[in-house]
Amino acid sequence: MPVGWMVRRSSYFDSIALMRAAEHARQITGVGDVAAVMGTPANRAMLAEAGLIAKETPDTAVSDLLVAVRAATDEAVRMALARVGELLKARGDGDVDPRHAAPRTTLSAARAAADATLALIAVPGPDAVVDAHQALSAGLHVFLFSDGVPMEDEVALKRRARARDLLVMGPECGTAIVNGVGLGFANRVRRGSIGVVGASGTGIQELTTLVHRLGGGISHAIGTGGRDLHATVGGITTRQALALLGSDADTRVIVLVSKPSSREVGDAVLAAAATIGKPLVACLLGYAGAMPAGVRAAETLEEAAIAAVELGGGRVPGLRGPDTTSRGRGAIRGLYTGGTLCEESRRLVGYGHRLIDFGAEEYTRGRPHPIIDPSLRHAAILEAAADQGVGVLLVDLVIGDCAHPDPAAALGPVLAEAFSRARGAGRDLAVVAHVVGTERDPQDLARQEETLRKRGVVVCASNRLAALTALAISGR
Repeated sequence: MPVGWMVRRSSYFDSIALMRAAEHARQITGVGDVAAVMGTPANRAMLAEAGLIAKETPDTAVSDLLVAVRAATDEAVRMALARVGELLKARGDGDVDPRHAAPRTTLSAARAAADATLALIAVPGPDAVVDAHQALSAGLHVFLFSDGVPMEDEVALKRRARARDLLVMGPECGTAIVNGVGLGFANRVRRGSIGVVGASGTGIQELTTLVHRLGGGISHAIGTGGRDLHATVGGITTRQALALLGSDADTRVIVLVSKPSSREVGDAVLAAAATIGKPLVACLLGYAGAMPAGVRAAETLEEAAIAAVELGGGRVPGLRGPDTTSRGRGAIRGLYTGGTLCEESRRLVGYGHRLIDFGAEEYTRGRPHPIIDPSLRHAAILEAAADQGVGVLLVDLVIGDCAHPDPAAALGPVLAEAFSRARGAGRDLAVVAHVVGTERDPQDLARQEETLRKRGVVVCASNRLAALTALAISGR
């Protein structure tokens, strides 16, 4: 199939703009793959693996936008490249009244919005550090969505914020909910009395949506960034967030959730949490220490959500897994957009299965997060379907604000091709999925789940149930 390229020098567009442009181009008849990424060496290597780059592809700098298209005909390639170019040009064009021109720095933005209390920063890592320091200088809390921030800069930012009685949520902070307002990849959940502190994005999303599904509600959900419980950082933001929720009158129960942490930092954070005086549930994946008195341990995100709702006085009906009699399919291939979900599943299914987190930095550097643009994960699904050793595909779909507008629909044709490839090789392929979201999200949880079921997917109500269902089907 013909492949074509387009380079826009020194051009930066946010992930959502790139995703939407690529999605529009994929709708053109005959177009197969469309990738719109920054021209970093890592992205070029990924495009090369996908067959979307060649020796004749123009050289690019890290600040250049690279668009690659593969289609059935040369004409389809040209049309797709033109469509992406038109959409991005339209986004950058337009006459701007100088009186309403966008601020060029975080400090000038803070001066223009004198009542602002928080800055949301989602620019490339090296620039994010400067912007975060400017936000702190302006007296703003920081939600730092950006990745690629060096560890020493994270420590410096968080220590400076603590000294100024401010929070730095991040870097790589995917999700937060403050006073009912979602930041980053957040879901629309009911307000309530359960406060959450999470070192990751999808961990918070799974927990808050399960609380919602179980009848509870969220007061605040404070993200800390995936490295906050690292020994070098020392849990600075986690401790601040726990203290804030401890003093918040609307928060009656607190849940702490994290991917693997430093044992020493985990011990110190839990000891501090035990002194808050409110019921507290801790789900620290991989933590091997003893829980202090007053802290209730949870092995999974689902267990943490159930415990929080119960401690808040709710009655929990529980979640049931799907009925399936299919067994002995073979190894599981887990292809995730959420890091905490991937880590939880890895611990549940055990060794002998391969699970990949496409939200990890090596997959997102210079390209949209897979929650926004799932094309890289889609390619991996087709690759797994052709693998004779794979019998079960295990995937997550994360909906909500800033996520793909209809991930189940986008996944549908990919699944059809995956099933076809497996049948062509004389094997059956099972697909198990969990959708993280609520009926209030713009993509509609029920609609997403039904779309998947119509495609032959086994849909589960939690990440835990999906992992254990996949394990049962695999027969291993």
